[in-house]
Amino acid sequence: MIRTVHAEMVFPFDPDQTWDFFFADQGQHLVNLSKQVAAVRDYHIRADGTPRYSMDLRIGPLTVQGTSDYTVFDRPRRTVNTVLSEPFGGVYEMRFEPVVLGTRVRIEWAVEATTRPGGLMLPMVAPLLARALRADLVTIARRACKESLCGP
Repeated sequence: MIRTVHAEMVFPFDPDQTWDFFFADQGQHLVNLSKQVAAVRDYHIRADGTPRYSMDLRIGPLTVQGTSDYTVFDRPRRTVNTVLSEPFGGVYEMRFEPVVLGTRVRIEWAVEATTRPGGLMLPMVAPLLARALRADLVTIARRACKESLCGP
């Protein structure tokens, strides 16, 4: 069973700057900006230029561990990675689109249940994941703006 969740937010920065909020410093910058990303570990770049790392995500009272295994890492336009975790994995895509006010970050996660209990929970969990992704994008944008001293 697969459910697709979406989130998007406009960041008041150019695509390269926006990309760096998510991927600079092997994800450690994102840990500082995000409420959900608790840790990024075992980060390495493969010969083809794509990264692979483990990540701990806080979703409400839970911490979920998983691995992000990238197939596309096209700075500053797009990433695609496979999320390897239980009880949910899937394919996670980010797009960085230039717009008049900055860069629109679009996230699409085709969430796939990787266990039988995950399959039973997915219909209820998918809307919560979508809300959590949207809320975290807002948090990251606000914190990035404060860090960069952009307007109120």
